[in-house]
Amino acid sequence: MVPVKLGGFEGWRLFGRLLLLQGLLHAKGMQNLGLMHALSPALARMAGRNSDKQLLLKHLDFFNCNPNFTPLVAGGILRLERERLDGGSVTDDDIAFFKRSLSSPLAAMGDLLFLGGLKPLALTLGCIFAIYNSFIGLLAVLLLYNAVVVSCRLWGVYFGYSKGWELVDVFSGPSFQRLLGIVQGIAASVGGTLVAVVLYRFPRDETWSIALAFAITVLAVVALRRDLSSSRFAIILFPICVLVALIVR
Repeated sequence: MVPVKLGGFEGWRLFGRLLLLQGLLHAKGMQNLGLMHALSPALARMAGRNSDKQLLLKHLDFFNCNPNFTPLVAGGILRLERERLDGGSVTDDDIAFFKRSLSSPLAAMGDLLFLGGLKPLALTLGCIFAIYNSFIGLLAVLLLYNAVVVSCRLWGVYFGYSKGWELVDVFSGPSFQRLLGIVQGIAASVGGTLVAVVLYRFPRDETWSIALAFAITVLAVVALRRDLSSSRFAIILFPICVLVALIVR
């Protein structure tokens, strides 16, 4: 009977090693070395010292995913490997198919959620705090972003292990798509708030306000048409907001 929870410190060790995933990134296999390094302690205990080498070598095939969603895949791999070693119907080909089926979709979803939603949201909030000369608020935004990312990674290890094959159904359903839409909608709303704050804080001159609003709108349209990521656009806005803060002090 395969346990639905990771035992001992397996989950925490997997989580800790996955924090170093990008440190072994390379052009040929992308994150395969980092994934194998993260899985090695748990797989060694599962298979025993006589066969852990063969168990690890099969995970050297190409692997690339959003780092914040990789713990979901890693947890699922451990669940399937344990089922296979316990005499289940899972084969090596099934596990390889599982990795391929989840890594690409989760990479795209992770980019949309974290790079296209959460990071611009945090950076835009940082811009607003900069306008009001609040460095404590900027630090809080930074901590909030990292708290969400770290929590998601730790949750992903245990959730991936508990679901196994069911992960495919979870992330192909409508619920996760709604979550992506909500995060991106919030990020867009905060972006609109930033424009309003800039206009409010700017010197009360109707000509300046209209010109500034027009310039920001044109800048946003050009950036989107040139496929500039929302994260980079937020980074571009940050020094502009600092400049506004210095002007209106």
